[in-house]
Amino acid sequence: MPRLEPVESPAADALAHAAFDSLGCEDFGIAIARGASSWGTRETGAIEIPRADTTLQLGILHDEREAPYVVGSDGHEAEQTLVSLTDEGETLACAWVRTRPGSPLLGIGIDLASSSDFDDRPFTQRFIELVFSDAERELVRTTWPDNLTIGYAAAFGAKEAAFKATAAPLRNWYRSHDEKLSYEVRHFCLVSEHEAKGIMRNAAAQRAMEKIGVRRIVVHYTQMDDLALVVAAALVE
Repeated sequence: MPRLEPVESPAADALAHAAFDSLGCEDFGIAIARGASSWGTRETGAIEIPRADTTLQLGILHDEREAPYVVGSDGHEAEQTLVSLTDEGETLACAWVRTRPGSPLLGIGIDLASSSDFDDRPFTQRFIELVFSDAERELVRTTWPDNLTIGYAAAFGAKEAAFKATAAPLRNWYRSHDEKLSYEVRHFCLVSEHEAKGIMRNAAAQRAMEKIGVRRIVVHYTQMDDLALVVAAALVE
């Protein structure tokens, strides 16, 4: 795997605190790195997360749905640790959380989206109309009136991060249930600049959220140059 260079990012640090500070977490963070097109190393499950101050050693595996989870030194899943990965171009990001007992946090998601993917080309406009509802497009126009490209990137990242945040509770649900639950990124609808719920497009998504115990999903956003960085927290309350 190519060598990854850690990137100091006060914006990412502030985003982690905004997202996780009040959720009963023992430790949390967002690490940014550059130098590869993806995290890779899924074959070994050994991913070193480079940080500006130290190196975070996380043993990360992926389940049959390609969702990442952390294993401890004993080879067993670290039940109180949540992780999410994302990449965009040569920029990579990892969010991790170690929760305390009683934390309302069920899952986390992180996504990077480039504003250059939402320029004014005709194809892009058709894509925006396909991906976003009328209400979502209006929300972007009112929330980011001076920078629609980063606004659409943030809104797209919110959907992706919200979907990823359901991976851990879905994994826990499947441990004792055989029923298959099907929902997609497009079923998550941004309802305000800070909240996303899997309810407004497809009733199947709402039923799935109820079954796996997710009551709401809160998203937080920051900007790094031309990238939108979004994290989501799936909550039991």
